[in-house]
Amino acid sequence: MQYQQAARDFCENEKQFHLGVIPTEQSNPVTRNLSAVIAKDTAAGVKTILDADHRIGQVAADAFKTEQYSMLVQDILRCMEEGKTVLFSSVGASGRMALQLDAAWRRYFLHLAGQLPVRRQEMLRLMETTNSLTTGGDRALVQSVENFEDYMTFGARQIQEAGVGEGDVVVALAECGLSASINGSAIEADERGCRTYYLYCNPKDILTQHLERSRKVFAREGIIYMPLFVGNMAVSGSTRMQVTTVELLVAGAALEMAAQEYLKKHLSQEEFVVLGTVALTSEQYAAGFERLSHDLRQGAALQGLAQAVDMETATYEDKGLITYITHDYLLDIMTDTTERQPTFTLPPFKRKGMEGPVSWAYVKDPLYPSDVAWQHVFLRPIKGLEWTKEDYLQMGAAQSIIDNPPKVGGQEVLKYDIGNSADETRWERRPARLVLIDINGSGQGKVKQWYDSQIDRFDAGSVLRLGDIPGGTLSGDEIRVPVQVERTGMELMTHLLVKLAFNVLSTATMAKMGRVWGNWMIQVLPTNKKLIDRSVRIIANLADIPYEQACEEFFKSYLGREAGQEYRESYVVETLKRLGFDPRAER
Repeated sequence: MQYQQAARDFCENEKQFHLGVIPTEQSNPVTRNLSAVIAKDTAAGVKTILDADHRIGQVAADAFKTEQYSMLVQDILRCMEEGKTVLFSSVGASGRMALQLDAAWRRYFLHLAGQLPVRRQEMLRLMETTNSLTTGGDRALVQSVENFEDYMTFGARQIQEAGVGEGDVVVALAECGLSASINGSAIEADERGCRTYYLYCNPKDILTQHLERSRKVFAREGIIYMPLFVGNMAVSGSTRMQVTTVELLVAGAALEMAAQEYLKKHLSQEEFVVLGTVALTSEQYAAGFERLSHDLRQGAALQGLAQAVDMETATYEDKGLITYITHDYLLDIMTDTTERQPTFTLPPFKRKGMEGPVSWAYVKDPLYPSDVAWQHVFLRPIKGLEWTKEDYLQMGAAQSIIDNPPKVGGQEVLKYDIGNSADETRWERRPARLVLIDINGSGQGKVKQWYDSQIDRFDAGSVLRLGDIPGGTLSGDEIRVPVQVERTGMELMTHLLVKLAFNVLSTATMAKMGRVWGNWMIQVLPTNKKLIDRSVRIIANLADIPYEQACEEFFKSYLGREAGQEYRESYVVETLKRLGFDPRAER
């Protein structure tokens, strides 16, 4: 009877998390037959996923023309002039993107400090203009923190601890506007007198009609709203795809344009010329994305992506492991590999000395030992949450969180070995494959030397080369995705290339393996109430039963499994099988 009561409670008392009416939670007609298409033709499946990006360029172009966007650029510029903070705040996939925006800014100005020695102190000061937080603290970069996005109070507390106030700018990357924690962050920032921007990717009228937490945000007259609705996701509900892409394009462009204005104003003409292209025009950003999207969907680039998908699929189907190595783009690759865990019910990254299953994919820095590699990931001190039981009680957390506070302190991040030491867990299952990531030539020199020194520990090695690929070869087993993108200060278009390529690589691989049916992510790991609702709706849709019945069947699976068995298979698949439905069969 426990599962029946749990289902009844969720149906009756958690209606704020019943999200079937929200477009980004619904099926995208463009990718409706993804699993069937990719089963027959990998390249056609990859193109199907990329076709779902078709609205991003135009939505960004429209946003660039708005008064709100111009205000954002000028507010970033003002913070540079006045020594104020621009804080990016979000949750989940958008939260990891907030960390990326912060790190890309910091890396650019750290580079300028070396490029312009006389301006070193000024450039290091400007490096500190940006900051970032994600719900659950920095540990959420390497493993999802369960249930934290369900609480507006948690998001508000993180804004308080960030110490921002009047004159500072907070950019709330609201993903779809569904997560309570980021809405709480935006409201708290507004109350503290911050210039607060709220980027959201669902129609406002639908959000405010159905979600109390959204109504509270949109009732704030001081918040500046930027709608970026690009339609439904390539895989239903997977906002790590189109939502985070459009937000990265728009927010990243604002940072680069503000940086250009400041540097053009404060540097001599000779100094400014040395920098090369700092930023594009708004029209060039939109057109550049359209060109990138177009080029990835055809020719050698499409075939290269399909080849990479087939390589990963074969490795995982043989029960093997993938280890990526990169230095310059480690945060980009880490973001994608982390997000595979909750999206497809895969084992999370493994802490040093930890027992349990090892993650299918992992990423390491070939240049530095782990603690130093982490410094290069964030380019700022690691920020954890040192919250006590009393803190959780005060914030109205569930009793399960109060009784067992999650380990989300700053030191938890350092327990994950991402450095260049030998890690036997990465070849404890065979076949083990080492994959060198070469982006615009970044995989040469010492990176390639480390690859060569380690390859004998693995069963096979590959070099995945993206972007502007230099002449010659790095390996006999090369996969090439040649695409030309504009090179700017923060390398925004390159980061977008990496994001699109790896989102496709991970999603297409899982679809090829039958872990997506149609375009429903049947392997979802329900780490919060939003994902519980998504699980229930997938069961209801595929089994063609009422929501209430699907909810009861879900909780029967969810509460009936022993501890430590959450990665055996998804609760959705277990439930569908029990109901006699084969997710892989045509219907």
